[in-house]
Amino acid sequence: MIITCKKKVPFHWIAFAILPWAAFSFKGGVIGTGFIFSLKKFVENPAGLTFILSLPSFIALVLQPVVSFLSDRIWTRFGRRKPFVGTSFFGVTTAMVLMPLMPNFWTLLAVYMVYSVFADLNSPMEPLKQEIIPPAERGRATAAMSWVSNLATMTFWFVALGRFDDVHYMGSLALQGETVIYWSGALLMLTMGLLITLGIREVDQKSPLRGQRLTVRTFFGGLLDRELWPVYMLIVGAACMNFYAGLGALSNLLYTDQWAYTKQEMGINVAAGGIINIFAIAVLAIFADRFNRMRAYQTLICLSLLGQIFYYCYIEFILPDKHPTLVEIIVFGETLSILGILTGMVYTPLVYDYVRRNKMGTYNAGAQMVTRLTVLLTLNGVGLFVWGYATFFQPPAGEMTRIVLRGGDQNNETEVLNLLKKSEWSAPQGGASIVSLSDLTANAWQANGTFSDVGRGWEIRLRNKDSAKLAAEKEKLEKQRLPLVSEEKMLLDKAASLALTGNAADAEKATREAAAVKARRVPIAEQIKAIEGELDTRAQVFHSQVQRALGERLMTEGEQITGARMQTAMVFELPVVDRPDVKLLEQSLAELRRERPEVIDLRPVKLNEGYTVAVSVLVAPGREDAALVADLQPVVERLILQRQTKLVVQGQAPRNVVRQQALTMELIVLEEPLETYVSPITRVVNLGLALFDRVPAPDRRLTAVARNLRISSDTNHVRVQAGPAPKTIVVTAVMPAEAGAMAATDDAVSRRLGELLVEPSRQEWLPWAKGFHDRIEVAAATQKITIAHPVLTTGYAVMKYDYMSGYLWMFVMSLIGIAITIAFSRLEARGLVRKYGLEEAQAS
Repeated sequence: MIITCKKKVPFHWIAFAILPWAAFSFKGGVIGTGFIFSLKKFVENPAGLTFILSLPSFIALVLQPVVSFLSDRIWTRFGRRKPFVGTSFFGVTTAMVLMPLMPNFWTLLAVYMVYSVFADLNSPMEPLKQEIIPPAERGRATAAMSWVSNLATMTFWFVALGRFDDVHYMGSLALQGETVIYWSGALLMLTMGLLITLGIREVDQKSPLRGQRLTVRTFFGGLLDRELWPVYMLIVGAACMNFYAGLGALSNLLYTDQWAYTKQEMGINVAAGGIINIFAIAVLAIFADRFNRMRAYQTLICLSLLGQIFYYCYIEFILPDKHPTLVEIIVFGETLSILGILTGMVYTPLVYDYVRRNKMGTYNAGAQMVTRLTVLLTLNGVGLFVWGYATFFQPPAGEMTRIVLRGGDQNNETEVLNLLKKSEWSAPQGGASIVSLSDLTANAWQANGTFSDVGRGWEIRLRNKDSAKLAAEKEKLEKQRLPLVSEEKMLLDKAASLALTGNAADAEKATREAAAVKARRVPIAEQIKAIEGELDTRAQVFHSQVQRALGERLMTEGEQITGARMQTAMVFELPVVDRPDVKLLEQSLAELRRERPEVIDLRPVKLNEGYTVAVSVLVAPGREDAALVADLQPVVERLILQRQTKLVVQGQAPRNVVRQQALTMELIVLEEPLETYVSPITRVVNLGLALFDRVPAPDRRLTAVARNLRISSDTNHVRVQAGPAPKTIVVTAVMPAEAGAMAATDDAVSRRLGELLVEPSRQEWLPWAKGFHDRIEVAAATQKITIAHPVLTTGYAVMKYDYMSGYLWMFVMSLIGIAITIAFSRLEARGLVRKYGLEEAQAS
């Protein structure tokens, strides 16, 4: 049994006192991150999201301070703080069990508010912890608390978050990853609630405040105690810097919506930093109680702000696509995380140095009020700032078309906008003409996100509030339809299961219930389809006006193929003694192509017994097969043996030497196919990586495209490389032995290929070549390489949000917080603020 208010305590008491913070961290991940994705099913606008997330602050603004205030002034046989803490844990557990079961926005919001009420009852938990841990141990205890919190956070991000969208079926029961995550958090909170209720005994401090009635006068009189109000300055400063570790809730949307990382990738990123933190915290804990806390705190918050400013500038002004890699996110995140851990180690003990034990609850009440008021400003402020920034500087919601212009990178934004504004425009939904040409925007577009004001591809948008209203209506209907789809499927699965067990009556009943649900679903689906049709029609009307405005500047279909030819290729196989390592074989292939540019590919071949390596090469006119094999075989064997030393027995006779046709196609793309830009952090990481592995090659995306194009029964030998002209690629593939029975198509791409492959003997290959062209387009898109077309896409587009803009708001608030902290330290230097808590502990 742990007893409070001891001058010295064993370490396992400290460990027990900080253990609940592991549950808080996992629960914080569930509510702080998981709930965002649950809520985003119903709300898209970032200002709306942040407003809903701030609603608990209005309750907490009253409830948390009252609970903390009362915890200094009551006494029960269970203690003065435990009754509130125990009730909180069990209430939060119940709410977290219910959250993933809520079918719509209003029920989810109601349970979220109930959760928030019970969570606010937990406010005396911090004073309870401080009463268990003496002041001399609080720095190390904070470090240990950071360690267990980090472990729980790492578990959530690495193990749990990536499973959020998973669905597993147990018979007719669908078990969702979202539900499992919420219930896991509930189980942890229940366990911690039992441990606190049964494992801690509070000592009666005979507080002179006991029995004081809760009135407006006593409440605010206690909060404005002359010893406490100066400390609130520190709290305001810390609350202003609430985002020193990121953008709060919007950080999740920055990762998933703007940077297009999956929840699992986001979890791996946080978990990777967490693994480092496990060791970092252990080292930092050694120094936790050795700093001048105020000086260290001021230094750390300034370093944190500078780190965030550098991170913002690095992304916005150094990375061409403003999209950091996971490695870059981890490097910056871990640096800022260590600063955050150090700040927490210093800050928590620092504020309690100024507060007596019997005023900890009262101080906590005032601190919570001040924090909540400040966070209301910062949280809602960042959401409104991001929304306002998007309104003024980001592409608007409305009709959108992506097109490709002739002239390559000679097209610039000003020229394109001038061409558009010279034309006459009318509203896509009919009616009056567009009044303001400022509703038109044109931005250079590339699939990899590279920002530029020049380029081939352009995204042209029209701000249309009427279409935005239609899209919002569609979204609302979709949220009504999806639960009905799930309910109908579960009922049909239930009916099928009952039918298999011979329970025909219940199966019939379930089928009727499913039919009733379908009757409700179908009209909603028809309304959605009608809205989609109207939005598509408007988009096509808008595109036709864009097409008229740009005229001959638009490229035509087929122009993307700048060259196509058929050549003779030879394929031969070299016997090997074991299964080739494909990764090492690709490295050998890269070197082989540098030495012998005519080589197409190097592929492992599985035989009935054993393996061979097939080599494909373009054959120059008049070259004999035997001479070419004799010339090329030693080079291939040498390069393979450099990485797989026992794979090849040199000089063995090659097998299956055959000649086949190869097709080479040169295509225009919108993006730079080679990764020519290497960011500063990536350069540093590559220096370390080079000691253990091959540094990623500039043509790695083209290698991946070739990998996606290989089909063993059709095109097993493929080479993709950057073309001679800027932003072009050249694809060479060994063609199958026969063209196959493929129907010819009369389209622009087929006609263009027919112009380039003019020999009569090659006309039969046109359907195959057209199909291969389409496969190239799909394979290239997986690597964010876009084959040019006059029209890439047309439709309704939502407003784009730049969540990174929220950092600008954060910087301003952080500067205010730092100024307040400096002002506090000057008051202390003048003797207007004293460390009453530390003096009390030293005197006892």
